[in-house]
Amino acid sequence: MSTDRTNADRTSADRTGADGTGADPSSPAIDPRIEELRLSVDALDRRIVGLLAERTAVVRELTGFKRDEETVRSPGRVEQVVAKVRGLADEHGMPPGIAEATYRTLIDELTGMQMVLLEERRAAAAAAAAAGSVAGAAAGVAAGVAAGEGP
Repeated sequence: MSTDRTNADRTSADRTGADGTGADPSSPAIDPRIEELRLSVDALDRRIVGLLAERTAVVRELTGFKRDEETVRSPGRVEQVVAKVRGLADEHGMPPGIAEATYRTLIDELTGMQMVLLEERRAAAAAAAAAGSVAGAAAGVAAGVAAGEGP
């Protein structure tokens, strides 16, 4: 058997570039401008996700003021936001459909988060009310016993 191997015989480790990227060392080099633009996209993604995290924190706080599913879902407000971002996208030279699709997904996910938070708040309030009822009854019995009205 020959010691020379064909490309088909090479292992994946052999095909990994010297830089560890997995690029085939025999493939042409990537244009430096592509790498530069990819780095720009990565930096923008970090900023965008940071801003989305800030927006999420504001929505989380806003949820504390909402008392029911209707105020969480707010279909009129959703359409207002979508119209606003479509206009902003157009002003910035971005296809408005991308902004709308992005925001509809964002709003759907945040609405789901708000519904969970609303339900958790309702459950906590119900548990506190139940605990208060038990504590109130126990206090009433204790006061009766202290007054000599024992059971």
